[in-house]
Amino acid sequence: MSGAVMDSNLKHRRRVVRILLIGVYAALIAFVFVFGKGHTIIIDNKDTEDGKAKAFEAVTISVDGQEPIDLQSGDRDMAKVRGQGHKVEVTVKDQQKQEMHIRVPLREDTVLLSVPKLVAGIQPAVEKFVPLEAPPATDDQQQQPGAPGAPGAPDANAPAVPGAPGAPAAPGAPAAPKTTP
Repeated sequence: MSGAVMDSNLKHRRRVVRILLIGVYAALIAFVFVFGKGHTIIIDNKDTEDGKAKAFEAVTISVDGQEPIDLQSGDRDMAKVRGQGHKVEVTVKDQQKQEMHIRVPLREDTVLLSVPKLVAGIQPAVEKFVPLEAPPATDDQQQQPGAPGAPGAPDANAPAVPGAPGAPAAPGAPAAPKTTP
């Protein structure tokens, strides 16, 4: 009878250890996901759209102690970082260095940091970066014969067929004879 009780205790302990290991693995995965996730910060020194903050003539920025980045008015550059909390050091022209802290949203891979907003204290200084996209082609553009990408249109990257009308002559080749009517 004591053997059955020992087997029961042993099974119970194994089950508890397995559950604890699963919990430790889950916590480790969450830790690595939050603190190991890489982000790209696009540092922007442009006037704000609403006109509340103006771009700086010359500014030097360092994110998390990385190499300082010099920006002129209207410039953009980027920094690659890991984690969510970051220390940003900003030096405007020959003024004293200012140290500020920013947080990058967990689910964002690329964010835009507006330096004028950050220095002025305007929130949000960190925004989701949305790249400009080319407008989709209209139906008229897609159906025109000879338009790039249209069915039957010549491919701009395809090599020209020698001797074809409009094809350039090969380097060093004699010019094609002129035909007279």
